[in-house]
Amino acid sequence: MRLRPGSTLRWVLAITTVLSWVVMLGLVGYVLAVTLGERDTIGVHDWDQMESHRYLVVKTILRYHQFPFWNPYCCGGHPNWGGIESGTIVVSPWLPFYLLTKFPYALRAEVWGSALLSVVGAWLLAGRFTRSPALRALVVVGYAVNGRWTLQITAGHTWHLVYAWTPLVLYFFDRAVSADASLGPPRRRYAVLGGACVAMMVYMGGIYPLPQTAVLLALYGSLLAVSMRSARPLIVGSAIAVVGVGLSAPKLLPVIQVISRFPRLTDSTETLDFGAFVDLLTSHDQDMYSGHAGVNQWGWHEWGMYVGWPIAVLVVLGVVFGRGLRETPAKWTGLFLLVLGFGAFDPHAPWPLMHDVVPIFRSQHVPSRWMYPSLLLLLVVMAATLERLLVRAGRARGWLEMALVPVVAAIAFDVGTVVRAPIGHMFSQKPPATPESTGPFHTETHLPGELFYQSEWAPPSLPAEMANIGTIDCGTFAGFHNYFRDQQGHIPGLGAHGIGNPDYRGEVYVPEGIGTATVTHWTPNEVTVEVHAAQAGEHVVLNQNWDAGWTANGAPVIDWKDTVAAPLSGPEQTIVFRYRPSTLLLGIGLFVLTCGAIGWAYGRSRSPSRPSRASRGKSPAVLAPAVTRG
Repeated sequence: MRLRPGSTLRWVLAITTVLSWVVMLGLVGYVLAVTLGERDTIGVHDWDQMESHRYLVVKTILRYHQFPFWNPYCCGGHPNWGGIESGTIVVSPWLPFYLLTKFPYALRAEVWGSALLSVVGAWLLAGRFTRSPALRALVVVGYAVNGRWTLQITAGHTWHLVYAWTPLVLYFFDRAVSADASLGPPRRRYAVLGGACVAMMVYMGGIYPLPQTAVLLALYGSLLAVSMRSARPLIVGSAIAVVGVGLSAPKLLPVIQVISRFPRLTDSTETLDFGAFVDLLTSHDQDMYSGHAGVNQWGWHEWGMYVGWPIAVLVVLGVVFGRGLRETPAKWTGLFLLVLGFGAFDPHAPWPLMHDVVPIFRSQHVPSRWMYPSLLLLLVVMAATLERLLVRAGRARGWLEMALVPVVAAIAFDVGTVVRAPIGHMFSQKPPATPESTGPFHTETHLPGELFYQSEWAPPSLPAEMANIGTIDCGTFAGFHNYFRDQQGHIPGLGAHGIGNPDYRGEVYVPEGIGTATVTHWTPNEVTVEVHAAQAGEHVVLNQNWDAGWTANGAPVIDWKDTVAAPLSGPEQTIVFRYRPSTLLLGIGLFVLTCGAIGWAYGRSRSPSRPSRASRGKSPAVLAPAVTRG
């Protein structure tokens, strides 16, 4: 139905748009309001690990004026920029909050901001499938801050915040493809914007959202290409991937290097039965430690995804009756992701086959996480199906639009009332009473008792970073995580030692025992060492785990029993150990090349068209008819 300027329906849609935004923002505010009660607290459960990653960035930048390439505080030292879940606030909208406000305030800004970004993304995507503001708001209510979102964030799985970019990727993909000509012509710039969103998912640590969005886009794009009988969706999807890789290369290449060395292969035998599936969507018991039958591993925070009966029923109706050029591919893609979410219910089920065959998914588990992007697709199919009913209503559409707003508001209130329960536990931890220090650095095997501030399944790391000491026990890096060590506490690559270990010989030492070494300047990425009374051929060892990014006076270091070492050529020497990811320059080069290609393409699109060979030399009068027809 074409809307005439000044028509009654246009005014109705304008009013319902305002009311719909009141509903959506009210939902976010209602769910997250509890985080503003006591504002100086920090998170529990896995939040210590995520807070440690963020605090390291802040401390390295503000106190040492360096880029946060290396984490010397945890696990005996490990790559920070190359970790997919670390360094995630460096290239993000949230970095100014961390640099300019109190740490607990910045945590809240990231959570609130991510929720609002998810609202905007879901709203834009839904607008490609329906003109109804109320239906767009219903998609937002079902996706942006549903039960899965609040449970995962309460648990400290901050990577779940990166799902806010998934609807934006799909939105820009849809605009670049423009399968529905009534929504405007295809534009190449939207493929660039989609690639930029993919790059943000890399920079912000989308360990699960990123590969799942890639699978979603590949499958949906392939089915859409069949539906359209055109290669355009495949070309656009490929362009988004290329731009995303190029723009994220400074982070992506170090991440790939670290994952290649520490693949973290894990089994994934989780299953979900139909009764538990209904419970996770509709049961009002959706707190962190709720118990429901029908799930065989992990706590309920890995399964719950409350949306309520109204949305669940409408999604089913959308699946049954939804059809169309875009709706059918979206529906089947969403259903495939949903089946993945049921896990290993059969040896030949999609998830175990995919987990065992595709390398990137061998390091992942908890297949219920696939249900979150699945829900997004099925929600937009639902919206498109209901849009057809509104179109058929003709002149009555205005009344239906007005009636839909209070219905969506009631659904939002129900969702908010249930899903806000876990948020009350999220920021309930007093921060460590440890004053921030930049004093002399040393490594402990375990976190000293006086710094211990919470008892979780992984050793806390935040107090050590604040006190400027390192610990061998850690949970911040999968390659050296306590969870993956043998009975002797060892894992390949873990060479550093802490006080209390018989092999600890200080933060720098000469293993041959003749010369002496002293740290004269220490920062997270750079350590200056003075060596005295040594003999040529001896070595100086830095008590940090070895990584190919370390250099000594500009030369590659030696792997000395999984620690960093350099050869000595005389009795008196100054050695500067410095860490930079070995793929950093290549990544920056790819980033610059991608930006240059985007700029060149943009310039070409803005420049006047060149006359063809056939038209050269002809008079303007001869060319005029052709120009008019064009």
